[in-house]
Amino acid sequence: MRSWPFVGRDEELGMIRSCLSQGEAVGVVVSGEAGIGKTRLVREAVALLGPEGFHTEWVAATGALASIPFGAVANLLPAGWRCASEREGLSVLTAAAARMHACGKGRRVVIGVDDANLLDPGSAALIGQLAAQRLAFVVATCRSGESCETITVLWKDGQAPWLDLPNLPETAVDQLVDHTLDGDVEGASRVRLRGLAAGNPLALRELMSTALTDRTLRLHHGVWQFTGGYRPTGAIRQLLANRLDPLAAGPRLVAELLACGEPLPHAVLAQLVDPAVIDEAETHGLAVCEREGHRVQVRLAHPLYGEVVRAGIPVGRARQLWWRLAQALLATPLRRRDDLLRAAVWQVDGGAVVRPDVVRHGTRQAIDRADLALAERLARAARDAEPSVHADALLAEVLEYRGRSAEAAAVLPEDPPSDDDGLLRWALARAETTYWGYGAAVTAERALDLLRGRPGEDLAEGIRSWILLYDGRCAAVLDVAESLLNGGRAGAQALIWAMAAATAAAGFLGLAKEATEYHARGQALARANTAELPWGVVELDIARCLAFLVMGEVQAAWTVADDGYHRVLSGQSPLMAVGHVGFRGLVECAAGRPVSAGRSLREAISGLDGRDTLRLTRTFTAGLATAAALTGDAAGARSRLDHAEQAATDVNRLFSPWTALANAWTLAAENRLTDASIAALYAADLARTIGLPTVEALACYDVLRLGGAADCVRLERLDAVLGTPFSRALVMAARGHKRGDAQALAAAADAFTQLGQHLLAAEAATSAAGVHRRAGLRSQVTTARERAAELRARCEGAVTPLLEREQISRVLTRREREVALLAARYSSRIIAEQLGVSVATVNNTLARVYAKLGISRRAHLAALVEAAPVTPAESDTR
Repeated sequence: MRSWPFVGRDEELGMIRSCLSQGEAVGVVVSGEAGIGKTRLVREAVALLGPEGFHTEWVAATGALASIPFGAVANLLPAGWRCASEREGLSVLTAAAARMHACGKGRRVVIGVDDANLLDPGSAALIGQLAAQRLAFVVATCRSGESCETITVLWKDGQAPWLDLPNLPETAVDQLVDHTLDGDVEGASRVRLRGLAAGNPLALRELMSTALTDRTLRLHHGVWQFTGGYRPTGAIRQLLANRLDPLAAGPRLVAELLACGEPLPHAVLAQLVDPAVIDEAETHGLAVCEREGHRVQVRLAHPLYGEVVRAGIPVGRARQLWWRLAQALLATPLRRRDDLLRAAVWQVDGGAVVRPDVVRHGTRQAIDRADLALAERLARAARDAEPSVHADALLAEVLEYRGRSAEAAAVLPEDPPSDDDGLLRWALARAETTYWGYGAAVTAERALDLLRGRPGEDLAEGIRSWILLYDGRCAAVLDVAESLLNGGRAGAQALIWAMAAATAAAGFLGLAKEATEYHARGQALARANTAELPWGVVELDIARCLAFLVMGEVQAAWTVADDGYHRVLSGQSPLMAVGHVGFRGLVECAAGRPVSAGRSLREAISGLDGRDTLRLTRTFTAGLATAAALTGDAAGARSRLDHAEQAATDVNRLFSPWTALANAWTLAAENRLTDASIAALYAADLARTIGLPTVEALACYDVLRLGGAADCVRLERLDAVLGTPFSRALVMAARGHKRGDAQALAAAADAFTQLGQHLLAAEAATSAAGVHRRAGLRSQVTTARERAAELRARCEGAVTPLLEREQISRVLTRREREVALLAARYSSRIIAEQLGVSVATVNNTLARVYAKLGISRRAHLAALVEAAPVTPAESDTR
């Protein structure tokens, strides 16, 4: 691994420098646990002070040197000086003092001392004497829990402040992770790496080195993903083993139980070991007891302790430990929500499922935490222990959530059961498997129809609202939502589902007020039922983000998605963040930040692997194609789009116009503007057929952006239906383009900017500059170009035809543009005949055009210069 930068210690470094500059202290003692970065901090401090005029020395104490009197400080003595005997300590002190005095003439001496607790008595006395006599400023490291008498005396006398080095902050850990890995890191994996390292740089370094070697940390869809299964090796394993090996049988049992199930309620752990032994483990720094509400929870002092201990437990003993934990927890009332999941996992890992009902409840909780691999394991164990239609439906549901529809269908019985509870579970699973697996919306709805007038009808309608939404029937979604709201008997889960679907559906219909109201009602319910329905807030926020996005309010959409992403990552279920980051990527793409969009979308695609419940991988992959196209990466865009099309099914008609637009932008990146505008027009027609006026409006405007004719009438009709700030801005911009109205384009740029649509704003401002230029209004040209440049700076180098045309007009002379326009259609011989010049002159002119535009052949010219106007007002000489 490459060397790491010095990060996260600016405050501590400043404290050392402050103590030195103020002159009152004789040194600083830096204390902390092994691997926390004490040595690196002191080395950095000493290294910085040398170039500033201080004389610096370094003393490194070791266990081996401790057996040699004054061995550690030999470099502080005059060259060639030899101690006649071990008893001549005073002469050694005198010699060292003389040398420091000589070195310090006109400047101060700074001595870094590493592992001061390992100094032999003579060396420790010498360091203490130099500091006490102010012949040197000493910055010494000392491991927590160990002491060096001389250093301790200086600290107690107030001459050397004590600096307890804290864990590295998360931002610094992230910097080190990013420095080590070339590429983006999945959010949930980043959280896992932070948690295991616990702010210890040595632990992080060894963790990443081992994980890279055994490929538990690997690139997946272009994103670094930590898959787990890590086992400490090397220095960190030895370091931790040194703490664990001397343990007596009692504390070691505590460590093993915690490794298998931490954190454990103290009351549960006390059923398995003597409470005095728990206290002993805490005294030895092995375990930590913390109060959480009315419970005291016990965990290992460092996350990596668990990895080391688990690696050393034989399989048979581990099963016994898990079974003992399961028995102890099952003997309690299981009041806390996590109790059910833990009791389920411990039964399965212990090899004896005595409470299948608990395992089924645990499966549901694993689903709620987005841990579908665990959910499948538990669902299979529950089904094996107690076969039933309920168990079949639960396993089928999990398999469907994991995107394995054929397996889900095979598990689920063909015919519906007769009892109400069995029918409820069967119908819900059948509907989800039928729609999300095969896109058969009508068949899915028929399964839900079986629950009309029966228990669970509200849940069926909640699921129906989602199927209708993703099938593109947004008006029908609102009907279902209103029916549930007015019925007065729907439960929280059904209402949260319906409110989330209605929030997004209202957005697609341009009903901003209704989208806000549905979201607010759903959020009130979701927050009141967070413990039972943890997905509620996430689903509603994603729906709100989607509503903002389709209504063109990309800044608001980004805020919802980004805030939700970071909030979920910091919670109990970081795997839930995949939806937030995926839609954040679509928002970034719309805003004109294709590089950021690519990072977000790759993370989402990686995170969805094996748990793409809503089949969003295709949508996000198409978004990634658009992002690549906007950066000018035609090959990358085509590759992504082909991959998206390979996954095409009848599922999610809601997003099919977006995929068509991704094709349009990919064609544009390939310099096929005519085909691109036709593809955008197809996307607009498709959106109209489905009934998505907001998407239709955007697609109509994209036709114009890609070189097609501006259909202002159609946009005006859509604006009359929608009446949103975005639809009004689109109409204003379309009119400005069609009429060559610089004022309208400038006003549209302002409106787009307020919405966060910086790419559309940059295009409008750029076009306004072009209109002014063609009119010969030089002062207005300068102002418009400055505005356009400011907006383009926010767009991460995005390339679109509207931006490039004005750029071309600025770099080519009139004759070069004339030749370029003709070369897009005709050979050099025909151009020479038309212009009355030689073929050689045409080719020379084309060579200059290619050089200025950064292209290499005529095929690129059509996309770049098509519609670049030539007017008599423009000068031939520039």
